[in-house]
Amino acid sequence: MLQQHSLSEQSRFSKLFARLHIGKALRKAGISKSFGLSSLAIFQIVFYLVFEGKNWFRLLESDRGADLPGKDVIYRFLNHASFAWRRFLQ
Repeated sequence: MLQQHSLSEQSRFSKLFARLHIGKALRKAGISKSFGLSSLAIFQIVFYLVFEGKNWFRLLESDRGADLPGKDVIYRFLNHASFAWRRFLQ
């Protein structure tokens, strides 16, 4: 995922996502992808960025940018018309 996080931080977030069944909630809200990275992986990237206070564009320009999906993947994921974000948040 994001290499800047230590292994313990990544496992802590992974445990949190597993305990809260975030992947199941995403699927229940109709948030899924047909190819490429999973919706859970993209949601985790966005989640990490928010809580770390990082900028997506700066991260893409850094050395770690080659391992991350492009900005169009994130924009399409967040702006997809058929995803029920309200249902997911409730």
